[in-house]
Amino acid sequence: MRSWATEELKYAALPDKRLNQRLIKIVENLAQQPHASIPQAS
Repeated sequence: MRSWATEELKYAALPDKRLNQRLIKIVENLAQQPHASIPQAS
C-alpha cells in the first residue's frame, strides 16, 4: 500500500530516485512530529 506522502510526491522530479525516497521519508516523519526540525525528522 502506498503512503499518502508517496501519493502526494509522486511527481517530484529529483535527479536521483534515492532522493525522492528520502524526501518521502522526511515528509512522513515531519507529519508524525510537526514540532521537530528537519535534521531531527531525517
